[in-house]
Order: sequence, then structure tokens, then C-alpha cells
Amino acid sequence: MKLLFNLLFILSLQVCFAQDYRFGKVSEEELKETNNAKDPDAHATILYLNEEVKFNYDKEIGFVVVTEVQKRIKIYDKEGVDWATQSIPFYDPDNNSKGEQVNGLKGYTYTLVNGKIKDEKLDRDNIFEEATNKYWKQIKFTMPNISDGCIVEFQYRKESPYLSIDDQVYQYDIPVKKLETKVSIPEYFYFNQHLNPKATYVPIVKQNKVNRIENVTSKSRVTEGAGFTQVTKSSFDTSQWEFNETVYQASLVDIPALKTEVFVDNIDVYRSKVDWEYAMYKGPNGDIKKYSTDWESVTKTIYDHEDFGGQLSKSGYFEDDIDALLADVKNQTDRINLIYNFVKSKVAWNEYYGDYAEKGVRKAYKDGMGNVADINLMLTAMLRYAGISANPVLVSTKSHGIPLFPTRNGFNYVITAVELQDKLILLDATYKYAMPNVLPSRALNWQGRIVREHGSSAWVNLMNQLKAEELCTLQVKLKTDLSAEGRVMVRLTNANVMNFRSMYESMGDDERLRDLELNKGEIEISNYIIKDEDDLNKSIIQYSYEYNLESAAEQIGDQIYVSPMLFFTETENVFKQEERLFPIEFKHPKKYSYNIAFMIPEGYKLETVPESVKVQFNGGQGDFSYLSTNNENMVVFKVNYSFNNTFVLTNDYEQFKSFFGMMINKESEKMVLTKI
Repeated sequence: MKLLFNLLFILSLQVCFAQDYRFGKVSEEELKETNNAKDPDAHATILYLNEEVKFNYDKEIGFVVVTEVQKRIKIYDKEGVDWATQSIPFYDPDNNSKGEQVNGLKGYTYTLVNGKIKDEKLDRDNIFEEATNKYWKQIKFTMPNISDGCIVEFQYRKESPYLSIDDQVYQYDIPVKKLETKVSIPEYFYFNQHLNPKATYVPIVKQNKVNRIENVTSKSRVTEGAGFTQVTKSSFDTSQWEFNETVYQASLVDIPALKTEVFVDNIDVYRSKVDWEYAMYKGPNGDIKKYSTDWESVTKTIYDHEDFGGQLSKSGYFEDDIDALLADVKNQTDRINLIYNFVKSKVAWNEYYGDYAEKGVRKAYKDGMGNVADINLMLTAMLRYAGISANPVLVSTKSHGIPLFPTRNGFNYVITAVELQDKLILLDATYKYAMPNVLPSRALNWQGRIVREHGSSAWVNLMNQLKAEELCTLQVKLKTDLSAEGRVMVRLTNANVMNFRSMYESMGDDERLRDLELNKGEIEISNYIIKDEDDLNKSIIQYSYEYNLESAAEQIGDQIYVSPMLFFTETENVFKQEERLFPIEFKHPKKYSYNIAFMIPEGYKLETVPESVKVQFNGGQGDFSYLSTNNENMVVFKVNYSFNNTFVLTNDYEQFKSFFGMMINKESEKMVLTKI
């Protein structure tokens, strides 16, 4: 009897302390929580997220996809305040009531004041609707009265006449304590599920079949009598429509935050989520219509669209300008570069992505602004007009994911490809400082799909970028007071040129010198000279400066210890963690070369010099060499580091960490000079 009483008491305690996730039922315990016990460094936590997707039947328009969302977020400190601002995207291509609709949005901010829970309602004045591009809008709102320790909670309902299901995200940048999802799909609609293959967190989603009964009411009219006695009567019949649904459910707890690591360009690539692709419709009468298809059909569908292929055939808006631009220019490379730079200067990017034109090429040309497709489809058309073989390339940006399966939603970006006899030149005119085969990092995502004029298509490697090089010549004259002076000459190529121009675009001379002096010790830089910075046709920039460096060396007794690379010495291995979850990403293949001429001060001789060494990483994916030669009063060093790939896989991390650490240690070694 006592045992039974104890069991009942324990069960009652569990009921009492069970978390209540109903909207508005925030507990005092949640508000008192000061951190996430499993992730103490988190600035916020999603306490509860519930998302349900269902297909409601409307007798006027058929099935409508309804998504209902409830989210409860704990904000621990000011670093987590950003989570108080949320947005809800919705598709509205025709800008009318027939698009997706967001309804029932309400929210509260909860705080604990003198031991009592206080709530403040989300005001309509803090809810805004804004267009993100021609097809999409968003509802954006910020919760009120945000303070350390508060909880924000909101819910909404989205109705869509389009038979599509939004991507379901299972992992966020902050931890999730509890997440529940439910998707119920009638037997007539077939969806493919694509779980992100790069995700490290894999959710468990259960699937089962359920029976559903829908009451359908039909209306009929019957006319009785004739002439003035004629009467029309309406009758209503209700019948039951029975069919099956497939239900996908997940109930997950303690989902870890998706935390970035050094040299991960876009952490979204590794986010745990499911893409739902509408694949096929099978009606009650057995009729079948397929929507999921192969890549050739996908690209042909896109190309045939008026806002894609239709834009390439538009004329009468640029021809006179191009004729004047190319007058007397016969060299093909020059013609390509002139058109490319003309588009970059003529039409500014409005920072909207898109694989379809937003304004249309004519209006974008007239307005001087457009989205990605407006600009690069225009570029393609101009190159074709000039007799150059050019075609658009469909791309998925890093934030959009990798298109592993044939789907019309797999791309969200367009670039241009010029096909010459022996090579392919990739161009993106949305970025002022991009160059042929040197693309902005947003467009560097595995591979794109080139779509040719007659509908054929093929994959194009986007990662085969030109190697970004930095060649530095360092002249060093060491003085007996341990200061050093000399000259630095730097030569940059390809992506390093693009990044340099972007970084220093808005800097004045004084600010630029301060930036060059940053993290170089007690240095003064003068006589700064640069060549070809503003010539966008040049993929090489050269600059030089003179320097005077105090405390360049250290003296112990009669000996001087000095690092030959001075302020170019890398002293810290950024790869400190024991293991990595994600690959190391370099945006471009790279090479750094340092040629150092080091003059020994009068009255000293060379005692020791770092030994020469050559090391490879992973069979030649990376190379490092440190070579030295010397005579009576000068030592010459040649230090080279190159990496020929853009990825280091997690399996190779330990080897790469050792390789990189060895390089850092070698650069940090001292040359020893002894007083004569």
C-alpha cells in the first residue's frame, strides 16, 4: 500500500511539473532560467516550436495548404535580442488576394516582475509587410519590452493555394529544447523529401497512414411550374468523401545549436532541414500528372519562361550603345571585357537574388538597376548580339543549398558563361569588382547548370576558379638599435585583387595607411604607391611602401634574435579545436610567396638560420617550402605556401592542423646574429 502511494505521489509530481506548451502558458520556472544547462554559452534558446502542415479542403478552390506555427523563445541576455525580431515569408507573385495569406499573428513578451508573470502584447504598429522581390513578401515584426531573461512567444497561420510545403528546419543557430512537426498529406499528392545530406544532426521522423473523412456539400436547383407560377428551389446534398493521408511526425528534444567554425563560408549549408518537393498528382479517377522530372526537363521549363529565356530575345534597348562601344574593336577578349564592364557600370544590383528577371531587362536597363537575373540575362543577350557564344548558367547560392535533385526550386541565381573553343569563361556582372572566372563567393557553390539556346543543358564546375596569388618582396635592413627599415612590394592576382578593391574602395589615403600599419607592431609606413587599382580590366594590382619598424628584434647578451619575415610572420594556429564537424572551406585556390632580402647589421655575423624545409599536405593538395641562402652580409629567404583545393574534409582535419601548425612554427623560428 505504501509503495502504491509513493508511485502515485511521484506520478502526481510529474504531472505538476510537466511543461505546458499551450500558447500563453509560460511558466515561472521558464522565466527564472538564467542559461541553457546543456549549452551555457547560448544567448537564447527555443523552448518550444510546433509546426503543423495540413491540406484543408475548400469546395470552391479545392485543397489549400495550411501551415500553423507556434514558437516560444527564451532570451538570456542582450546578445540574444535579435531573436525578438522575426519574419514570415510568403509567396505573392500577382500582388493580390489570391496569393499566400498570413493570418492570426499574435504574440506576447513575458517577464517576471516581483514574482508575478507580466505579459505585453505584440502591437499591430510593430508588424510590417514588405516586398523582398517580385514574387515574395514578408511579414516582419519585433516583440515588445525585451529585457534579459524574458520570453517571447508568437503564433500564426499561413494559407496557400499552391500545392507546396515550405522547407522544414530542424536545427537553428541556438539550441532547441522541444520541437514538434506534423505534416498530413492526402493520398492524391506525392511529395519527395530531401533531407540535407550535409547536416550533422539527423531528425527521426515517423510516418503512418490515417483515414480521413471529408463532408462535401453540393447544391442543386430545381425549377417547378411555368410562367408566373414558376418557382426555383435549391437543395443541398451532403456526402462523405473518404481517403487516406500520410502523416509525417517528429517530436524532438535537446537539438544542439548549429555553431559555425573558422573557415566555414556559410553555415546554412550544414543546417538540418527537409525540402519538400511536389512530385506527382494522382486523382480519384486514376489520372496521373508528374511534376518531378529530370534536369533536362527542369532547365527547359525554366528557359521557356518569359522571365528567363524570353528576356534573352528582347531587343531594341541596347544595340546602339553596344555598336558604339565596340566600334573598331576586333579582338574577341577585348569585346567580352568591354561589354562585361559596361553592364557592371550601367546597371546596379538591387541585392535581390532570383533565377527569373524581376523588372525585365528593358526596364532594368532604363532604370539602371535590377536583380541578378535582370543583369546577367542582359549581359548574355549583349554578348550574343556581339557574335560571342554566351549562355546563362543557373546557380544555387550557398545560402540556398546544393541542388542534388531535379527540381525547379533548386536554383536562385544566374551568371553568364562564354563558351570559347578551348575554355569556358564565367561572368557575374552584379559585382563591380568581379572578373572573368573570378566570381563573388555567394555564387561559388559546387556546380551550376548551363542552359544553351536550344534547350540543352550541362553541369558546370563553379569551383574551378583561378588561383588567388600574393607575391611579396620584403627588403630588410636591420640596425644595431634593433629597429629595421626597408621596402615592401606586393603583387596581387585574381580573387585577391577583387577583395583588395572591395576592401579599400571607400578608404582615404590616411585610413589606408592606418590599415596597412595595423597589427605590424611599432611601424611607420610612408611612400605608398599603387598601380592599376582602378582599371577593372586588370586582374593584377601592384603596390609598394617604405617602412620603419621599431623593436624589430630582441637582443640577449651579444646575440640578436629576429624573425626573418618580421611583421608578415604568422604566430597563431587558428585551427585549435580537437576535431571539426564541418570541412574547412577556402573561397579560392591560393598561393602566398615571400622573397626576403635580409641585410645583416655591421659588426654582426650570422650564427644560425632556420633550416630549409619542403612539406606537402595530402599528396600535393597543399605545399609549404622555406628555403634560405646566405653570404657575408645578406640572407635571402624564399617562403611559399599554396593550397590547390578549396576544401579540407573533416577526415583530413588532423593532418591539415599539423601541416598548418608546422608552417606557423617554421615562420616563427628566429635567425640568430652574433656580435663580432
